[in-house]
This record gives sequence, C-alpha cells and structure tokens, in this order.
Amino acid sequence: MRPSTLRFLTIALLTLSIAPLGFAAGFSIFEQGAKATGMGGAFTATADDPSAIFYNVAGIAYQRETTAMLGGTLISFRNEFKGDRYEFPGPDTTEGYEDHLFTPPNAYLLIPVGENATFGIGQFTPFGLRTHWENQDAFTGRFISQDANLKVFSVQPSFAWKTSSGKFAIGAGAEWRASKVSLERNLPAINPFTLQVADIGHVVLQSDEVNDAWGWNVGVILRPSETWSVGVNYRAPITIDYKGDATFTQILTGNPQFDAIVATQLPPEQAIKTAIDYPDQLHIGIATTAIPTWTLELDAVRTGWSDFETLVVDFENPSTPDLVNNEQWEDAWSYRLGANKRVNDMWQVQLGVVYDESPQPVWNVGPLLPDSDRVGLSFGVELTHGKWTLSLADLYLPFVDRDTLGQNEDGFNGVYETTANLMSFDLGYKF
Repeated sequence: MRPSTLRFLTIALLTLSIAPLGFAAGFSIFEQGAKATGMGGAFTATADDPSAIFYNVAGIAYQRETTAMLGGTLISFRNEFKGDRYEFPGPDTTEGYEDHLFTPPNAYLLIPVGENATFGIGQFTPFGLRTHWENQDAFTGRFISQDANLKVFSVQPSFAWKTSSGKFAIGAGAEWRASKVSLERNLPAINPFTLQVADIGHVVLQSDEVNDAWGWNVGVILRPSETWSVGVNYRAPITIDYKGDATFTQILTGNPQFDAIVATQLPPEQAIKTAIDYPDQLHIGIATTAIPTWTLELDAVRTGWSDFETLVVDFENPSTPDLVNNEQWEDAWSYRLGANKRVNDMWQVQLGVVYDESPQPVWNVGPLLPDSDRVGLSFGVELTHGKWTLSLADLYLPFVDRDTLGQNEDGFNGVYETTANLMSFDLGYKF
C-alpha cells in the first residue's frame, strides 16, 4: 500500500469514528420531591409541598408558612447488553455498566407574601445522564461510547398568587439552567500490515465547567369544588450552547511504522462548540379527595423531543471536519397515577405507577443511550412531627427490553436490558 493511500485511509477512519454527543428522552428526571416520587410523579394538581416549584409552580400559593425543604434522589442502574445472533458484535457478547450512583439534589424555600401570594426559590436537577461501560478498553462498543456524563443544575425563583376563595391559583418562574457534559471513546483504524481493526487513539470531548441559559415556566390550578382540582404546568424549552475542548491521545499498536503514521494524522487538541436543545414539557393533572383521607391523582406529561432533530459539533481546527448527527426524536408521553393516604396527623403513605414512552428511534439505540419504554411502581411514607417533615420514597423502574433489530446506525446490534431504582428523600422544616 502506498504511503499516500494509507495516509488518506487513516484520516478517513479517524473522521468517521468521532461521532458527536447525542442524548434522548431517557435522561429526563422527574424525581424532584420524595412525596411526588412516592405518587409516581402524579403531583401536578396536588402540588402541596415545596417541590411544587418544579411540578406546578401555582401550588406554592396555597402554602402559607415559611418552609424549607432539602433532599435528593439516589439513582442506580443495572444494564446488560447481549449481542445480536447474526450481527456484530455476535451472540457470545454480554456486557454491562460500571456500578455507580447518580445523585441529583433538590432544595426549596417558600416565603408567603401577604394573604394570597407566595415567593419561592428552588434548586432541582431536571436532566442527567451517565452511561459508563465496564472494562471500557475491551468493551465491544468502545468506538461509539465508553463513558458519557451529562450534569444539569437548575435554580428557579418563583412567584404565585391565589384568589381569596382558593378556587384559582397562577404562578410563574424564571429558570437558570447550568450544565456540563463529557464523552469518552476510542478511535479505530485498520492496520494495513495486519488488516485488523486496531485501537489507535482515545478521545475526550469535555465541556467547560459552566454552560448556561435561561428559561421559564408557568402553572395554574383550578379548584371547582372542595374535592376536585385540576393543574396544568408548562416548562419552556431551553437551548444551552456548550464550549469545551477535544483531546486526542494516541494508543500505540506495537507496529512502529503504523504508529508513526497515526502520530502524524491524529488531530491536535482543540476547542469545540455544540448545543443541546432541552425539550419543553407540558404537565396536566386532575386530583380528587372525594374519598375521605385519600388523594388520588392522574397525570399526563408530554415532552417535546420532536424539536431535537440534529446535533452539530464544531471543531476549531479547520482540518478537523465539523460533525452533524441526525437525531429525529419524536414527542413522548408519560402517564402517571398516584395516591396519598393520610393515616393520621403524623403519617401519610403514597403509592404510584408510571408509564413512560421512549422517543428514541430503534436505529439510534446504542451504547451512548439505550433508551426504552418503561413501567414503574413507587411507594412512599411521610412523617410529620412538630415543625419537621421527613419524606422517603422508592421507585422501581424496569425498562422494556430494547432490541436494535439489526438496524443500529453504527452497526452495533443486540438487546439492552435495563433496570433502575430511585430512592428519594426530603427533610422539611416550617418556621
């Protein structure tokens, strides 16, 4: 093989192997309060604790005491990939995630203003992602993704007002959203001396520490009678522009001639830019207390992922081609049914069930994010003692097995089996 031909082949393989960051609806997180989590996220019309800042900001108007609440959710994943019988990487392949906990926090403060209004400020984590594969240097999908990490942090000052009769409330908030993202993977090329695929580099795409943008949300609650309430909350889409760096590190193959060629063609460290379009969300809920000591709620939540069509990574160096990835997500719905039982003045118990649709097309399901429909069951308890309230909840979330059906865009086919467990906790205090 002539050196010029080998040089061209190496450049082409390097370029094709560097795909951009891509995410789907599977990284949306609705567990922003333990009581709401215990009710399966069906909280839009109830919205009776400080986490209403997230679920339906209008709900804070009904809360007439200065209240602080602090907590979080421990999220653990179990994922197993089994290779397709007839496609790469083959039926003998079984791989999974590294063990790790993802712990999004939440914090809220409410301050009543006058007789009918409330000011609040909340911190929550509406999105997040971590897919870190075991034995990443031997992982068969290492040229697609070894470790992807998306961190999101939101702060929302809010204000809500209700009528004196309490039949109607409206609220709004301004959301400041900050984020950091990273992706690691290996780079392949065909060794012309062995005609085998070799690992010739490792790339890290890393954003700056803080990339941010502003958004807003608005909510209303209508209480036509003492036992019925209807809630609607809308959270606007937010686009965050990311700046960061791409670092390319050579992996030696042991062949001096081939390694020398790779060393001359590996892209230099350089600045990158990209943007992620976070979707809008519409929450609609109806709740009733017609059964004494019980609150029952049914919610439907639409997430507007159809706006997430393409993702572009812009490399600063003109010799490194920019990358364009077609996403083509679809809008997705989540349906939630929750119940809260007031046992006595101290104890409450929650139950819930949730069904989430995945918007991710089958051809895009892969190591970066193997999303799927899922059905979850939740349980929670809440203890109130004096001015203190402790809430605990657990959501068990098994995903429907997702088969790529031989259609994966990267030629990496098989079945993904995923299970998540989410344990939420909150401690509240009324001043």
